[in-house]
Amino acid sequence: MQWSEVRSRYSAQWVLVEAIEASTQGNKRVLDQLNVIGSFDDNSKEALRSYIKLHRENKQREMYVVHTSHDQLDITVTQWTGVRALR
Repeated sequence: MQWSEVRSRYSAQWVLVEAIEASTQGNKRVLDQLNVIGSFDDNSKEALRSYIKLHRENKQREMYVVHTSHDQLDITVTQWTGVRALR
C-alpha cells in the first residue's frame, strides 16, 4: 500500500506502519510500500506503546508511527552518536 492509500483509508488517525519496500535518498527515508499494522483514533500514546512492544519483539522490522494528516512522509535518517559505557 502507498501512503496516499493509507491516508484515504485511515483519515485523521495515528497509524503504525511497517515499511515493506524502502530506500534512502540523501538523509531521507523513502517508503514505497507500507503495511498498516494498527490504527489509533487520536491516541498517539497507544500507538507508541504498540510500536515499542513490537519493536522489542523484533528489532529488524522497520516501523513508524505517523499521523495521516501529513500529505507526505518526511522521515529523516539520523546517525546515533551516543557514548556507550565500558564495563
